[in-house]
Parts: sequence; structure tokens; C-alpha cells
Amino acid sequence: MIAQILLADDNPDITSVLDSYLSGKGHRVIVVDDGFQLSQKAAEHRPHLIITDVQMPSAYGSSAYQVLQKDAGTKNIPVIFMSGHAHDKLAPILPKTPRTRFIQKPIDFGRLDVMIAELLPLGGYCP
Repeated sequence: MIAQILLADDNPDITSVLDSYLSGKGHRVIVVDDGFQLSQKAAEHRPHLIITDVQMPSAYGSSAYQVLQKDAGTKNIPVIFMSGHAHDKLAPILPKTPRTRFIQKPIDFGRLDVMIAELLPLGGYCP
């Protein structure tokens, strides 16, 4: 099975482009538009990977990550944070773990593919 990816961003243009790209690679994509839904859908679906905007309505991606860390069923899900802001500006609120990455918008799809390969077994193929 190709990876199930939970994608969270409040900008429908971004979710549309990323959903199309990831689906085209064979991944199953679940799209939400705020941090609250991110926490709910992660607990419900237990995706292989989460890609989330840092700043969203109702809860930032970084805040939703903290909620996920408190749940045994979601705490080990790798996360790619994305933002239009530079990493150094966001570094104080982003977790620094082997299971997290940061990518700046606009998204470099080659870089995204590298991150997915680093975070998921067999580069996204999940047996």
C-alpha cells in the first residue's frame, strides 16, 4: 500500500496542488483545513505521515502536534511542517525530533519527495 497522508492547510489552492501531486504519486490523501480537524482526523485515521501548515485557524499545526504527542496512537506519526515563513523565524515553536521536518512554501516537490523518503519506510510504500 502507498502511504496514507493527512494534509492540513487553510489555503485551498495549496491543498489542491499538494493533494493532486501526492495522489498522482499513488498516496491516499486526507485533506483538512485547520489544526482542530488535524488532531481529530489523525486520531481517527492514523495516517503514515502528516503534512501541515504551521499557522492555521483554530489551532496551529505546531499546537496540534503537541496534542498528537499526548496520544499513544498518534505520537509516532512523522510530520512535515510547512510555512511561507523562514525556518529560523519559526524554530522556537517547531519540534526538533527525528520524525519531523520543515519545508518552506512555495513547496519544492523534489525536496518534499526527499523528506517523504526519509520519514517513511521504503520512501512511502507502507506494507
